[in-house]
Amino acid sequence: MECVAIIPARGGSKRIPRKNIVPLAGKPLLAWTIEAALDAWAIDHVFVSTEDEEIARVARQYGAEAIPRPADLAQDTTSTEPVLLHALDWLWRVCGMSPDAVSLLQCTSPLRGTDIIERAVETLQDTGCDAVVGVHPVIDYFFCGEVHDGRFVTGYDPHNRPRTQEIAPRYRENGSIYVTRTDHLRRTGCRMGGDMRAVMMSPVEGLDIDDLSDLAVARAHLEGPAVSAAAPVGPAMTLHHGLRY
Repeated sequence: MECVAIIPARGGSKRIPRKNIVPLAGKPLLAWTIEAALDAWAIDHVFVSTEDEEIARVARQYGAEAIPRPADLAQDTTSTEPVLLHALDWLWRVCGMSPDAVSLLQCTSPLRGTDIIERAVETLQDTGCDAVVGVHPVIDYFFCGEVHDGRFVTGYDPHNRPRTQEIAPRYRENGSIYVTRTDHLRRTGCRMGGDMRAVMMSPVEGLDIDDLSDLAVARAHLEGPAVSAAAPVGPAMTLHHGLRY
């Protein structure tokens, strides 16, 4: 099964200007995902879809190929699927490539390691499913409620609050990785759905850098002692470049 990685990286980030190439632990943010994908045995080719020439240069510098994205597919309101479909059309038109599957890797998840990518693609191949999505466990959903006129209305019985270790976890789509069969993506126009499986991650590995506080967390894990001190949520997983949580 041929699987290509598509990394969307537009230049118009708002909360963190030029976010996709902001420095992180000695290299641009984008580079962490490119290197993880290049190291994955399950990925045949790595492409970065961008409308920005500087980002394209960074992509090439770290070993990826750049797909020139039209400006109308790099707006704040642009959804992901048209970007993927444009990339697939470009690969066929320019490279004569028609991969069996595409792995969407958001470059804002620098702690998602090579092993996650390999397990996700392997799951798609071994199960014959339509799509695989990266998820991590959450329990804070249990303690959610609503606020009406300043009053906190719980969605649970305050007199029978369980300990956190007694709560069955639910799983959150973290946005870091999707692997989808090309025919399913073209047929449905969606990277999810159908027979959809999960690749399990920790909350650390599923971190999505959306603002400066997220960037600070990523820097702490990649540059500081937090990596060795952090406790695993589930079975230990090795991050890219040997880091562990």
